[in-house]
Amino acid sequence: MPVSNAKQQEIDANYERFKIVLPDILPQYRGKHVLLRRTEIIEYFDSARDALLFASHQYPDGLFSIQEVTDKVIDLGWFSYAPAYHEVRT
Repeated sequence: MPVSNAKQQEIDANYERFKIVLPDILPQYRGKHVLLRRTEIIEYFDSARDALLFASHQYPDGLFSIQEVTDKVIDLGWFSYAPAYHEVRT
């Protein structure tokens, strides 16, 4: 399923913000997954799945992204591009 232009812009902007704040959040949130929307950190979760389930209910427009807080900046691929929400099972 192709990613919409609005979704891609959201992902790109959130990823840029994530790279900037990573050094500040790494000591406290290492290993957690962060949910970003409109370049703001919304919440930290123990797993990418937990973040996705929360986000799918809170933001049905799909404009958010999820990143793992780790020493290396990693594009989470599928989780960064958040699937269509009718595919998310709770």
